[in-house]
Amino acid sequence: MAELNTSAGVEVGEVVDCTVEQIMPYGAFVRITKTGRKGMIHISELSYSFVKDINTVLKAQDKVQAKVIKIDEKGRIDLSLKQMQTPPERPSRPPRRPVQPQDTNGRPPKDYRSVTRENRGMRDFREMQSEYREANPEESDSFEKKMASFLKASEAKITDLNTRNSARSGRGGVRRRNGGRDY
Repeated sequence: MAELNTSAGVEVGEVVDCTVEQIMPYGAFVRITKTGRKGMIHISELSYSFVKDINTVLKAQDKVQAKVIKIDEKGRIDLSLKQMQTPPERPSRPPRRPVQPQDTNGRPPKDYRSVTRENRGMRDFREMQSEYREANPEESDSFEKKMASFLKASEAKITDLNTRNSARSGRGGVRRRNGGRDY
């Protein structure tokens, strides 16, 4: 039984000569010259840059060198042109400045080690929540009650807007023909 990383004389990591036989939207099927076996180069393994159309990179009957990147348990061979190229250099980023905590006025706190962004925000939220509950003790925390109250207020606002708009547009009154003139 053959190992998973070899298949009829081809090993993972080996560079092989190939001939492109078939182009598909997702990749190209090639014939490996050394063994006569078929392999596939996926569209993502063609280049480090984005490839929208394989035909811009490969054509049928092209001769290419590719690197064997995978041989699965069924003996299918995956190849890569991208790994034959040198990767493009990434532009270097300037180093980030450390973030210094701030109080509610945007100034650094006196003891900034005791205040982090996360616990400051949570503290502010909890303080606001408790202040709201103290100011509105009659309100229940029930979601259904809050939703019903919101819907009632929303419907009242919509009704008010509709009546104002109908009054402005002149709707509701009798429309006359000929600009209101009687002949």
